[in-house]
Amino acid sequence: MSLTESLGCCLAEVVTARVALPGFDTASMDGYAVRASEVPGAGVCLPCGFEVAAGCVASRPLEAGECARILTGAPMPAGADAVVMQEDTEPGAEGGIRFTDGVKPWENVRFRGEDFRVGARVLEAGQRLGPPQLALAAAAGHAEVRVHRRVRVVVVGSGDELRPPGAVLGPGQIHDSNSVLLASLFRSAGAEVVVLPVLPDRLEATMAGLDSAVSQGDLVITAGGASVGDRDFLRPAFEALGGQLEFFRVAIKPGKPVFFGSLRGAHLIGLPGNPVSAFVTAVLMALPALRRMQGAGDAGVTVSAGTLSAPLSNPGSRRHFMRVIVDEAGRVCSAGVQASHILLSLSRANGLVDVPPGTQWPAGIPVRVLRWPES
Repeated sequence: MSLTESLGCCLAEVVTARVALPGFDTASMDGYAVRASEVPGAGVCLPCGFEVAAGCVASRPLEAGECARILTGAPMPAGADAVVMQEDTEPGAEGGIRFTDGVKPWENVRFRGEDFRVGARVLEAGQRLGPPQLALAAAAGHAEVRVHRRVRVVVVGSGDELRPPGAVLGPGQIHDSNSVLLASLFRSAGAEVVVLPVLPDRLEATMAGLDSAVSQGDLVITAGGASVGDRDFLRPAFEALGGQLEFFRVAIKPGKPVFFGSLRGAHLIGLPGNPVSAFVTAVLMALPALRRMQGAGDAGVTVSAGTLSAPLSNPGSRRHFMRVIVDEAGRVCSAGVQASHILLSLSRANGLVDVPPGTQWPAGIPVRVLRWPES
């Protein structure tokens, strides 16, 4: 794919440099190219013999007893071994340049191949391509790179109570925030996302919706209908279609009723319907699955270090992934109420902390904070 099209993709092969960077010894700033031995200190005045601009080469070598005007990025003329920055010069007698400071050999010069040489491995297979990586590939001489194709994720909610965002709500109805939440999360992780209509709470309709979903994507993410209630039809529908269930329920909080399986070449992850439960299980399980499908070399959840600024406790019997706020100094505190239906504290959070069962952590202890892509 072209570099501009491959943002967010993962490399399928090593990228090596076709050119050196820089490709020649070059001036690192505007000034005057000199022989360093001729400008040991302030007070020297030299005639200016010629000028070298970026994209050009010197018309001749620098002769002894002269300097050359040179601009940032221009190739060093033969015979010169330093650049005196413009700020350390002033007009001298008879049109010459007077130097107000001395210079050392190779000062303000970037060397050929200083960043990388021809044939160097500049990017590795499995690396995700962000703006710096794309710039590096371009500088190394590539207009295209071989990448793993984008994974198509199908997001579909479940529940008769759900209505589109902005719709007028009837009695007992709520807006479908999960589809927005999950579609945004997977787009931010580089997936191509399709959002399907909400599945009603009927077995036949759920089967038809799942059948359509697996035909359209590589990874199907459902939200709601994953538990064992009388109107939770996702797992029965999945199995009735011939899906192979790999696991159901995980000993975590929030997000216990999550399941995973495969159907006709597509993978399906059934997430709980409570929005925080859906988000936490998506971060812990669905995002790593997506990264593996994308060809990422590192598919794990991103982790940063922090220190608790207030206590955290988990009196329950399951690992509790608590929503936290991490500031720039690495201080970590609860983002608010930890109930699985509270979106406000999720919107304030920028990480999760895995608190083991039966744990009381005091302020001041180090913790690992699990992070998610932000946009």
